[in-house]
Amino acid sequence: MAGTNPVVDPVHVVSENGGDASAFFFPGLDAFTLAEIGKFFVLSPHARERLAVADDVLGRSVTRALRDSDDYASPVARVASLVNALALADWARQELGVEPRYCLGMSFGEQIAATYAGCLSLETAVSVIARIGECELEYFRSEHRELVTQVVTRLPAKRRDDILADLAARDVFHEVSGRVDEGHYLITLPREHLADFTATVSSAGGYALQTMDPPAHCAVFAPLSERVAKEVLADVEFADPAVPIVSDEDGSVVTTGAGVRDMVASGFVRPLNWLSTAPALAGLGVRRLYVVGLDRMWHRLSVTKSNFDVTPVNQARVLRYRRG
Repeated sequence: MAGTNPVVDPVHVVSENGGDASAFFFPGLDAFTLAEIGKFFVLSPHARERLAVADDVLGRSVTRALRDSDDYASPVARVASLVNALALADWARQELGVEPRYCLGMSFGEQIAATYAGCLSLETAVSVIARIGECELEYFRSEHRELVTQVVTRLPAKRRDDILADLAARDVFHEVSGRVDEGHYLITLPREHLADFTATVSSAGGYALQTMDPPAHCAVFAPLSERVAKEVLADVEFADPAVPIVSDEDGSVVTTGAGVRDMVASGFVRPLNWLSTAPALAGLGVRRLYVVGLDRMWHRLSVTKSNFDVTPVNQARVLRYRRG
């Protein structure tokens, strides 16, 4: 895997590069209900047009399926997240005059970024995203059922290292699946050790947040990555991105369709690293970050706010803007 960039002083980075560029940031999957996005879907012409395409590709109504299920990771919910984010990006360009120099996504958000950047047509993206979701859910029904990914925060690096060293000494499988912010990590480990792990995190002064089940971003999921590459992406042509895409692993800039395809396929095994990607993005001259889509966390993070002028672009903002 590619190495990560060092964390640097964000103010120094921006001033050195004379940064005044913008970027669209697409978060990963987040829990939502139809009630949260339904009004926007009705009022936004951008959303309505894309919903019609999605309904046609899937052969069923996206909104009706959401009404019948609250599983935000289901294939149809992933498509709804795509439609929602793309429509919000259109709104930001139209109403706020944003022309992003770069775009990026965290985890699932990379698939949205690939679509926004024009690597895939909307019809192809809907099909690909739904099929990837089906592959992922089917894989975890039978594989690695023993693993979960735990989100922890406010955990000092030294204590994190001590906790992981203890797991290693006891021969307990574990992997750092994400570095989100200072003290904020994703750790994959067996569920049978989860209670002890979260108790140890608490005793070290940290907090255990949500548990991701199925787990994510771990090298042992290579068979899933290979399956997606073979069964979903093999016959899909990715165009070169019209807007360069920044990797969520190391801040590298992806400018070819082949590179985007590899990024999407390898997302299951690569750890995400916003802690390093944020200053790397600032180093590219980006000062204004538009967090586009469903998000309860990324726009609030210290590493986000210290590197950028942050503007959340979500349903509530759009609806307030309409009334204003």
